Formats: sequence, C-alpha cells, structure tokens
Amino acid sequence: MRLYDLVFAGALVFVPVAASAQEPGLAAALAAVTASETARATSADPAPREAQGARLPRLARALRTTHSAKVLAIGSSSTAGVGASSPSQTYTARLEVDLESALTGTDFDVVSHGLSGEVAQGAADRMKREVEEVKPDLLIWQVGTNDALRHVAIDGFKTCLKKTLAWLKEQQIDIVLINPQYGDALVKDAYYGDVVTAVAEVAQDMQVLLVDRFESMRKLQRERGDRFYLSPDNLHMNDEGYRCLAEQLAATIISALPSGMHTTASAPAALIPGSRKE
Repeated sequence: MRLYDLVFAGALVFVPVAASAQEPGLAAALAAVTASETARATSADPAPREAQGARLPRLARALRTTHSAKVLAIGSSSTAGVGASSPSQTYTARLEVDLESALTGTDFDVVSHGLSGEVAQGAADRMKREVEEVKPDLLIWQVGTNDALRHVAIDGFKTCLKKTLAWLKEQQIDIVLINPQYGDALVKDAYYGDVVTAVAEVAQDMQVLLVDRFESMRKLQRERGDRFYLSPDNLHMNDEGYRCLAEQLAATIISALPSGMHTTASAPAALIPGSRKE
C-alpha cells in the first residue's frame, strides 16, 4: 500500500491507499524496514543497539535546526544514473523528491557524484575532496559491484571501507551504504557473494546503515523478472529500478531518524535492481 499524508493540527495522519500491483509504493519499504528492526529488537540475539535505532544524528540536527539538509551520493553507474531515461529519473533525483514529500516542510539537496566502473578505492581516493566541496550532512556510498567483478582482494576491500568510514565518522558525517545488486549471472561467481557479505560485515562492525539492495533485488527479480527494473542492455537499471532504489533509501533514512521526527513524515517503500558493469 502507499501512504498519503494528511497534516492536522501539526500531526501527521497516515492514510493507507491501495497501490497498483505494478507499483510498489513508498509505504511498503518503510513497513519492511520497521518490521526488520522490530524482529531484531525482539530476537534472542539482537543486533547492537546502534544498529537498531536512530543513527543519523547530523541529518536529524540539520532538519531540526534549518529544515534543510545536504546529501552526497558517491558510487558507480547506479549513482551516475546510467540507464535512466532522463536526469530526473535517476535514484538521486527521485530520492530528493521522495524525502521532501515524506518529510513535510523540509528542503533536501541530493548531490550525485557517481563514476561508472569505479571500485571502492577510487571512491575512497576522492572522498575527502568530494566531502570538502559538498559539505554533506549525509553521505550515501553505493559500493562493491565493480570490486566483485574485478575480484579485488577481500581483505584490502574491507580495509578500504573501514578506513574511509572511520574518516567520515571523524568528520561527523552520517553514512548509508548500498551493497551490490543481485543478478542470476553475477551470483554464479562465488566471489560476488563474498563481497556482498564483506559489505554487510563492515557495516555491522562500523555501525552504519546498510541498504540491502542485493536481497531486495533478488526478491524483485523472482516476482517480476529482470525486464521490470533493467534497461535494454540487461545490465543497468531502468526508470523503474531507480524508482525502487530511491524509495528503499528514503524508507531507510526516515526510519533511522529519531522517532519524534516521524510526526512530520509520511513514508516510503520498495525493492531494487542492478547491473553487470556498474
């Protein structure tokens, strides 16, 4: 279902509206993220507290004090928007709209600095320069696909991620990681799964948010097939794929904000796609 927000006397009322079978709405993703957090919180072996609650303090502070926020997206082809029919259909453009629609009265500036074919070390090498230029409250790092395709050494890959994330934390910048996409052909190489696992382990160790597009894309592929979310090259995402990624990201970001802020937010949702050469 999709949520449409009604603001009454300063509070948000969520009104459920049936969504088209062909159109996963923003609400589904937020519901899925919330359910996942609840399951961990009530399990016998829950994740560390920092991996469950609000973990975007700088973003929350910016929204509280100025009602605006700067977001920097770093990554490869998915972040560059390869396969989208226009710049407005990329996940970064859609994310800006989704967040502003969901968090009433806010102004987001989502800056996309994606480079096709880039591995983690390439992004790490330019991270300081990009951060100094944009000065983001939140950094989204889409990472791992090209490292997996090129069989970059796992230990070096994880070290690169940890060092870069540690530096970002020293700058007090909030972080969201996006792991590699799912693809039937991609996962035939066991190394690809190793990289997906490595990203999850680093996210847990460093206590940063992880958008699991690998699993979301796998589910979407089984339900609707590749053509729903991939462009004609059968590698990069199409407009539907980018819409799904933006909704999943928006849902994750909103669910990670302090609960008090949810009274000013409606919600998002969905799944994700991928590419062969990101």
